[in-house]
Amino acid sequence: MRLFIGIELPDDVKKKIFEFLLPLQITPKGWENAHDYHQTLLFIGETPDEKIEEIKERMNQIVFYPFELATGAFTFFNRRIMFLDLKPSNDLLRLKFLVDQNFSEWLREKDKEFTPHITVKRWQRYEFEHLDKGIKSREFQSLIFPVTALALFKSEKDADNNKYHVIHRVQFDKH
Repeated sequence: MRLFIGIELPDDVKKKIFEFLLPLQITPKGWENAHDYHQTLLFIGETPDEKIEEIKERMNQIVFYPFELATGAFTFFNRRIMFLDLKPSNDLLRLKFLVDQNFSEWLREKDKEFTPHITVKRWQRYEFEHLDKGIKSREFQSLIFPVTALALFKSEKDADNNKYHVIHRVQFDKH
């Protein structure tokens, strides 16, 4: 099973992002479903079923507290991936550090620097000019949302073409 640890977005935030982007969609190719919007903290990859319980148990050991994140602006990685960045957050960086520390065997030496973001479209290089002009012609209002849990996602398309599904969740302590 293909896994990663990340943060879920509230449904109302997903809906606002999706609705803002809808006028830019001249083709369905490459767009992420709103259901799949998330913030990845650690990509684990293909994992044997017998390791899943261990991962869940180790996630349960991570103690954190609820915090808020705020969206920034839409931009691109190398003209190929369009994303919504997240405003700087020390809480997010501390959580990322804890996840990395607890799952260090899945860190990769060649990993890029952590860039908080929500991927919304892939492989749009032929649509880049249209998308770039579109996101610059309108202002996306920053959204602030609570982060109250850490999630283990599996990557597997379902009948609705959604790819990412939470299989375990660790709620943060409110104290």
